[in-house]
Amino acid sequence: MIFASDLDQTLIYSVRSKGETAIEDMVPVELYEGRHISYMTKPAIQKLQELTGLVRFVPVTTRIPEQFNRIFGIKEQFRPEYVIVSNGGTVLVNGQIDQEWHNLVREAVKQHCAESSAIADLFAKISSSHWVKSNDLCDELFYSIVVERENLPHESLEELKQRLASHGWSYSLQGRKIYLVPEKVSKGAAIQYVKEKLGSSFVYAAGDSLLDESLLLAADYAISPVHGELGRFYSEHPHIQFTKAKGALASEELLDSILEHARRS
Repeated sequence: MIFASDLDQTLIYSVRSKGETAIEDMVPVELYEGRHISYMTKPAIQKLQELTGLVRFVPVTTRIPEQFNRIFGIKEQFRPEYVIVSNGGTVLVNGQIDQEWHNLVREAVKQHCAESSAIADLFAKISSSHWVKSNDLCDELFYSIVVERENLPHESLEELKQRLASHGWSYSLQGRKIYLVPEKVSKGAAIQYVKEKLGSSFVYAAGDSLLDESLLLAADYAISPVHGELGRFYSEHPHIQFTKAKGALASEELLDSILEHARRS
């Protein structure tokens, strides 16, 4: 069995996203430029430790490899064999890029999705320093755009979503970031690949954003923090259950739910 989980705002939280939990009751798990910037609650760490004694833990993130490597509380404490990064565009096996998957994804993107330069041109037509703080092409696959959320041009972004779909790309707004992603780059496809590699028959999955939806749909048991993009988009879902708790407490609830099910399996 596999537990495939998104990280940011699912298992790990920033000071901004942690909710009501006091920072003194959390454990730092990410170091960046000499500062701790992400945390987990102590009970969530204990529950994840217990769960990894029952199932294979596969972290799944939109972060590129270098950004994942900063999360010492996951990488060093749990030492996962498989890690899915770059929104499914890259699979790491013991820290090394799986070249088979790397080549498969990039060939699919080349065949079925518009080139990243064409998407950059589309975005440039609505971009403005009034609301765009930075714009990066990640892993040569997708765009991560830091924005001033209160200044977003919502009507223009809705039009952009429609244009992206016709080019084989998708849009997701998470916190202060917009992601523009080729549709052939998905967490769901990546977990299917890892599932086959591990010879697993059952997948538990957790994730908070629309970019996690393919992961959750590929799982046998799927749960999402209610505070996330998925929780805002769906009032209910036939395949995905939602936590009652918000913020960092949601991580404890979803781990409890999966633990209870895994113990019976």
